[in-house]
Amino acid sequence: MIEPTLLASHVKPSEFIAKAVLAKTSPDVESLLAQLPITPEDEYTFDEEAPERGWQPGKFHWLPVGRERGNAGRIKQANQPVNPIAERAINGMEALIELARQRELLKDPAAHAPTSPRDAVRRYFGVPSLDQLPKLDDNATAKTTRARARDLARQLRVRLIFDKVSREFTVAIEDDGIGQSPSKIHSTLLSLGSTTKADKWYLIGVFGQGGSSAYAVSKYSWVLSRRAPDLLGSDQDGAGWTVIKHVFPKGRRDDYFAYLASTPSGHVPSIPSTAADAAGISHGTRFVHIGYDFGRGGSAITRQLYAAMNHVLYNPVLPFDLFVGNTTATVYGNGYRLSSLGGKSSSTPPVLDKLFPAQPVGI
Repeated sequence: MIEPTLLASHVKPSEFIAKAVLAKTSPDVESLLAQLPITPEDEYTFDEEAPERGWQPGKFHWLPVGRERGNAGRIKQANQPVNPIAERAINGMEALIELARQRELLKDPAAHAPTSPRDAVRRYFGVPSLDQLPKLDDNATAKTTRARARDLARQLRVRLIFDKVSREFTVAIEDDGIGQSPSKIHSTLLSLGSTTKADKWYLIGVFGQGGSSAYAVSKYSWVLSRRAPDLLGSDQDGAGWTVIKHVFPKGRRDDYFAYLASTPSGHVPSIPSTAADAAGISHGTRFVHIGYDFGRGGSAITRQLYAAMNHVLYNPVLPFDLFVGNTTATVYGNGYRLSSLGGKSSSTPPVLDKLFPAQPVGI
């Protein structure tokens, strides 16, 4: 059972969420957490069979992601820092597709499901494989298709931020997709190895675990999600929000990744719909990874991320916008970029690589 009054009994939800959505540094997160009554991780040991044992009523607790104490090995699986970002972007694409599919079912419960992600994108958005966009003629239909693809990119955003004071990189991935209700975030967005997608051929991943590897290269992560109001079903409207961090228990070797929970069953802190509306949160999901460790990339990552994302997502089913500093570029994948070398839409010779201006990160 969700405890919706726990957050409201200590902070004003509208003010809290207004600050939470702007958190982009470790001090920002720590300031938010300082407002809440949180049981230190060493004063509560999660027991899968009896999670209520030792729970302190009226306080938030740190629960293992996936409610699995030994989750560190499964989360520390990314071999390149860019891979978790790409996984999160793919999750956002799925959220946009699922939003369209569930709205289709509202109108026609008997509608057959798309047979693949690309089939879904063609059906719901009228966009072909992205590497085919440059090959379209310059007629009105083709121009409309390109404009539609550009509009879709605005609904999925990846932001790379550098804070000069904290000296931290932050990566934010935001989608305007279906979102999750607060009561289900712990069993969906924060799950490990479980799935609701195995019978959905129109989605891309299965277990939704790849993006979780971003926790391993972040000092803190936070997630905020709100279900599209027309697809709530029996769930209560509102937004769910929580923080994820790496926990190193005193006197133990089994480090793990934990998130802030409001109940022993794992529910995350919830924000009422009125507060979500006031903060401009309609529907969709945001994952923000703070203190992101790019390894030896350093300041060069601001120039390399665009090329890296196009390389890893060679021909994604949907495009997305990438923000680096004050520069914005749309990622269509290298398949699109190579295809555009022979495109007809411009008399200017195409350029395969795009360089972002140097960012004054001072690393």
